[in-house]
Amino acid sequence: MSARAFIISRLRELEWSTLVLVLLLSASGLLAIYSIEAQHESSAGYFVRQSAWVILGVGLFFMAYLIPRKIIHNLTYVGYGLGIALLLIPIAFQGGGSVSRWISIGSFGIQPSEFMKVFLLLALAKYFADHKRRLSTIKELMTPVAMTLGPTIMVLLQPDLGTALVYFGILIVVIFWAGISPLYFFLLLAPVISMLAAFQTLSFFIWMGLIIVVLYFSNLPFWTKVLNFSINVILGGVTNLLWALLKPYQQQRILSLIDSESDPLGAGYQVSQSLTAFGSGGAFGKGLGEGTQTHLKFLPEQHTDFIMTVIGEEFGFVGVILVLALFYLLIARLITQAYSSKYRFNSVILIGIAAVLIFHVFVNLGMIAGIMPVTGIPLPYISYGGSFMVTSMIMAGLSANMSSVRRAVR
Repeated sequence: MSARAFIISRLRELEWSTLVLVLLLSASGLLAIYSIEAQHESSAGYFVRQSAWVILGVGLFFMAYLIPRKIIHNLTYVGYGLGIALLLIPIAFQGGGSVSRWISIGSFGIQPSEFMKVFLLLALAKYFADHKRRLSTIKELMTPVAMTLGPTIMVLLQPDLGTALVYFGILIVVIFWAGISPLYFFLLLAPVISMLAAFQTLSFFIWMGLIIVVLYFSNLPFWTKVLNFSINVILGGVTNLLWALLKPYQQQRILSLIDSESDPLGAGYQVSQSLTAFGSGGAFGKGLGEGTQTHLKFLPEQHTDFIMTVIGEEFGFVGVILVLALFYLLIARLITQAYSSKYRFNSVILIGIAAVLIFHVFVNLGMIAGIMPVTGIPLPYISYGGSFMVTSMIMAGLSANMSSVRRAVR
């Protein structure tokens, strides 16, 4: 079959609904960015640049869709290695003792941690697809944990706590989907909960008691039980040390979640202004270009992390519901396709992409509503950002590829 005939055949198989949904979401973001810039003479050019990223992203959507699935599967670990190499560049060429999140290419910059989301997801999918691993042993669990831990540590050095949490979220969802036993799933999550519980003495001792009960009634070898319990105790004990390693602004963001008045001019100010913008929009909003919180610039980062407040203020509750409905349709479609897929490699990729979208949407909306820390998590297809837009479009193209049943190879 010629290349032209192959492309035509593949385009006929494409279910266009995925592309339509991401384009509608992208149009929502472009409309909000246009509104932000329209009322200001000193335009930063965000609208033009974001439009270019959307056009490039659509091209990469089709590229990710057209690449034969067998090639994707065979080159997955190569891509993972490339992702690690890209993450090393900002660390290797750090200036002034600080690590940047960006690789500068002329006047442009790329954020390698965004592309690593795709590489990590594909690597985990290949691991679970090959040899039909079922995570029936600790050894099989440690390999995907190590695959995730490496890039997570590198991203934390940048520092980028939000993206590191996305990596961990991908791991949790993927291993659950791959069929991990409830006991191993509990043991994997336990250290994280131990660290959170350590902030309060009583909650920490209650949690340790629960771990003892679970381990006592498990069928694990005695020394494995001792090792697991010791790890949780040690991690709980060093929580204060890890807290001290966080940057001051990261600590303040977490503290402001508990008490917004603790940082009235920082993270607390952002949340306060975000809620004000949402409330002032009412049911139908103030209209395009009429948002006072938006155009008087009361809210920082309104074109990136807090762009949903622009939609809420200018298009109201109805506008927000429409955007959320688009996300629901896209994510529900991914989960349905993952559930119905006959091939494990495809299924894991689809559920992993759904996990990334769910995590970003939940944390971003929770952040601007004041129920999550301000961690710098953007809203997929809507927030301004070239690397994130391109990565999101590639994931959409991969989802369309993996949901195409005619060319499935695994």
